[in-house]
Amino acid sequence: MKKINVALTFSLVCTLLMGNAAISFADSVSNRIDNGKIENGRMLIPIRAVSEHFHSKVTWNQDKASITITRGERELLLRVNSRTALVNNTAINIDMPVRMDNGTTYVPARVFAEAFGGTALWSQQERKTTITLGLEQIYIHTEPLKPWRMTQERINVLNKKINEATDLSSYSQIREHFKPYFTDTFINKIIRSKGIQNNAILTKTANIIYNGTTSGRMHQSAYFDTNSIQIELINRYVFYTFVDNQWKVDDVNVGRQIIDP
Repeated sequence: MKKINVALTFSLVCTLLMGNAAISFADSVSNRIDNGKIENGRMLIPIRAVSEHFHSKVTWNQDKASITITRGERELLLRVNSRTALVNNTAINIDMPVRMDNGTTYVPARVFAEAFGGTALWSQQERKTTITLGLEQIYIHTEPLKPWRMTQERINVLNKKINEATDLSSYSQIREHFKPYFTDTFINKIIRSKGIQNNAILTKTANIIYNGTTSGRMHQSAYFDTNSIQIELINRYVFYTFVDNQWKVDDVNVGRQIIDP
């Protein structure tokens, strides 16, 4: 009889342990979302999928292009392309507008979490955000990190645009023309100075020195004949930054030096 009782007890313990492991694994899988996005250093989450994981009611208004999330006594109202949200009818400013991508509405993770009294924590190593509301958690992962070094094709394109920025008189829409290639700060600089000061047409690129995954610099140099007895040395220093999911020129400094043979 004792042997039978021991066997039954051991079987019951194993069943409970296996059952708990299965539940834990199922919870881990069900609490994972894989289509988060990183834009301008912000984690954007698919709002409907995240809301429904937290057992919230989600209502889409086609006419107003708005989405309402209700959880308990709290309500969050968001409008596509708007930087203003309503939490229980109180307006709050958000640092990035709500956006629509292939039928999915995205919003900064922190906006959703804080609207419902929770937290959003970003892990650079795992490229995921953990949203916690009370005792519930959800993990939103981004797409795998892409190779971050610039391709030679991108380097050549940016170098061509730097050469074009020597003289801006032929461009009626300067900002629109250079926006895909230069940062806003650098565009403002060349508009004020009416082009890159002391610039020259340099076609040969050099190796880029990277300071990390989001910044780098390149030094270009070339000699030009100024007259029959003098030559001019051009040194151009280009600074790059990774923004809007692509590499752009953030600054250019050019020095000129006359050299006597």
